[in-house]
Amino acid sequence: MSTAQAVRFVQSATVSDTPSVERHVKARVLDTLAAITAGYRQDGVDIVRDYARSRLGGDEATLLDGSGTTLTTEGATLANGIAANALDIDDGHREVKGHPAAVVVPPALAVADAVEASIPEFLDAVFVGYELAVRAGLAIHALDDVYTGTGSWGAVGAAAATARLCEFSAQQTIHALSVAEYHAPRTPIMRGVEKPGMTKDGIGWGAYAGVVGAQLAQDGFTGAGTVFDDSDVTETLGAQFHVTDGYFKPYPCCRWAQPGIDAVSTLMSQHDIDSSNIESVRISTFEEATHLRTRNPSTPEEAQYSYPYPVAATLVRGRFTQAEHAEEARTDTEIRALADRVEFTVDETLDARFPSECLARVDIKTDDKTYQSDVTRASGSRDSALSSAELREKTRQLVSPTLPPGAIKTIDKALDTDQPTSALLEPWSM
Repeated sequence: MSTAQAVRFVQSATVSDTPSVERHVKARVLDTLAAITAGYRQDGVDIVRDYARSRLGGDEATLLDGSGTTLTTEGATLANGIAANALDIDDGHREVKGHPAAVVVPPALAVADAVEASIPEFLDAVFVGYELAVRAGLAIHALDDVYTGTGSWGAVGAAAATARLCEFSAQQTIHALSVAEYHAPRTPIMRGVEKPGMTKDGIGWGAYAGVVGAQLAQDGFTGAGTVFDDSDVTETLGAQFHVTDGYFKPYPCCRWAQPGIDAVSTLMSQHDIDSSNIESVRISTFEEATHLRTRNPSTPEEAQYSYPYPVAATLVRGRFTQAEHAEEARTDTEIRALADRVEFTVDETLDARFPSECLARVDIKTDDKTYQSDVTRASGSRDSALSSAELREKTRQLVSPTLPPGAIKTIDKALDTDQPTSALLEPWSM
């Protein structure tokens, strides 16, 4: 019954039914497109792009690296999906502890490009994919009692988006969801946190598995039920919209470290603190965040999955951006020395409020005084939202210098039209 509810939602739900949903879907699409564009400028992403170009070449779907390159649908999905999470600045969802937009937007965009769908049809596909991805994650975590990353459950959302755009029958949709879920990558997220690599949340592979699973189902390949058969998470479809609960990330690093960045930024703005006089920084937070232990990152991924490093970089440089992933910043002696003076403590009250809330409190001790922050919530959440101006500035910085000035305005305008998806892709195709 629950899988049947999911299928009906995939086939019929539209963003235009609820204005607030439409606004959130468009915002997440724009945010993800910007993250993908910047992701292609990150070290290591060229490995996957070159792999896709050499083995998955075609003329169906566009890469968002500004080159105008086209690949097969699955090739563009894989490359754009990995680029979407390359900076760890993509949208997230607290309850499922992952990144729904990054695993749904790339496959939806690739399939929409390939089948020449309209922009409204593309947005509907993102919507149904996002909602099912989150629910699949909630169901998998509850049933298996194992915390796996986005790729493990996001494949279901990718398959849902594909099924919607390709107008699958009910039976084809059931098998698309089933095959995608069964073949989705296993992504042990805490291992990725403690030993960071380019694998990260498995987002590119989850998106790829979703698209290929749907393609196989379209040709008659059958699955063995879905996680929804043993869960009630689909009962709220059409009544509760997870896409409106997601958060936007202002900094390119793990969300768990972001309340600490916000807290030290606030203290620095309120007090005249000289970073060279800081003796120690104590971060009180939830237990999972204390696993972000890397102090002197040797790769961009280690910089993203660190807590001491982005906090120290923010204290020294007044910011944490893509530039702080670079070797020049990672080897900065002042940042390294301060990162070594960052300490952690698990606060039981803050720990009990995770994952619904991502919180921290920071004490900065200098040679003559200690400054304590309030309990700080990571900015970009529903309760601590980024303004429209802040979101626009974030996207502008991410797409520059890949895209020309004015590109964000062009993309924004296209999202409000019923033109083909190719119109949305024009800035990357020129």
